[in-house]
Amino acid sequence: MEFDKALSDILEVKKPWFIREIDVHKGTKSVNVFIDYEERTTFKCPNCEQQCKVHDSRYRVWRHLNIVDYRCYLNVKVPRIKCDRHKVLVIGEVPWGRLNIHFTHLFEQEVMKLCAEMSVSAVAKQLGEVDTTLWSIFHYQIEQAKKKQLNFSEVRRICVDETASKRGHNYVTIFSDADSGDVLYATEGRTQESFAGLYSELFEHMGDPNYINQFIMDMSKSYKAGWAQYFSHTQIIFDRFHIKKGLNEAIDKVRKSEVGHVEKLKRTRYLWLKNQCDLNEVETRMLKEFMEDCNYNTVKAYSLKAGFDQLWNVQPKAVEPLLEVWINKAKNTYLAPIKTFINTIKNNYNGIISSMKTGLTNAAAEGINSIIQLTKSRARGFRNVNNFISMIYMLGNDFKFYHSTK
Repeated sequence: MEFDKALSDILEVKKPWFIREIDVHKGTKSVNVFIDYEERTTFKCPNCEQQCKVHDSRYRVWRHLNIVDYRCYLNVKVPRIKCDRHKVLVIGEVPWGRLNIHFTHLFEQEVMKLCAEMSVSAVAKQLGEVDTTLWSIFHYQIEQAKKKQLNFSEVRRICVDETASKRGHNYVTIFSDADSGDVLYATEGRTQESFAGLYSELFEHMGDPNYINQFIMDMSKSYKAGWAQYFSHTQIIFDRFHIKKGLNEAIDKVRKSEVGHVEKLKRTRYLWLKNQCDLNEVETRMLKEFMEDCNYNTVKAYSLKAGFDQLWNVQPKAVEPLLEVWINKAKNTYLAPIKTFINTIKNNYNGIISSMKTGLTNAAAEGINSIIQLTKSRARGFRNVNNFISMIYMLGNDFKFYHSTK
């Protein structure tokens, strides 16, 4: 009887519920706890909340947390009530678990805790369950957390980034709060319609598109189109990394066009792509030798790089005139890849100028992305893009997964 009382306290079995029987099976290492309700108990109708008499009942089983290393199952006698208005129907809830799934609230909470530390397949193996079953728990808990815990009322600046569920497949667009780093919205694809989803999602969580004042993103045509359609009232800021990536690609194209007749340029790709402060001693010496010979087109293209980087460090009012000076200097190289990059600047002028003046980057989004990459590596990719999106929400937010008993 003392064990029954202790177990009642642990499981929070309160009136009108009580433990009728505990059945321990040593062979299967399982514990079955049978929970009943007191006679003449009435229950609320789930539709009108009128107290109703019990019509009949049957036992339903929920898997609970293990007791030591024994699997624990709660066998709860779930009543059907007879309501004057709604006839015979099952009660709306029991204290230990959802009626449409065979796991208790505490078991679901444990699943979410473990999923934050290991892949779902590893959790399934540890708990002895099928991973598809655990994914259904995971999706439900994430959706509930989004409904109850996401609040966009203070969001003013948004970062936009993309990632893939596995290499080269199923791209996902991620919108995150540039200030808090929290994931606001994640959706399949990297299209203009992604911004439509964000627009609606803001209203769902006490936000307002009209309160957003800045977007930080790359220069993707689809992203620019989405921004123009739904958030054109905001300041667009192109991410510094993606802008500089365009110049690096232009420099590399110049090197490739020249490497066929300049033997020294072979196997020097990363010499030109790295920042000077990141070069080792050998690379620094090699670069110095190249820079002393200004006849190479690669050297001419590379000489533009340092000046371009410095545009993020000057006073905001000096950015535009200094950028014009840089463009004129770049034109004088008469190199086709550099000319293409100049056209990119002109086509994205306002967003690039805003990047240089504000210094804002996609650092928050990149931080989330690095965590996602580690998780993706741990799971060896995600075959199901919806699983991947739910995992992004979990990793990108400080969700709390609660349970309640009554």
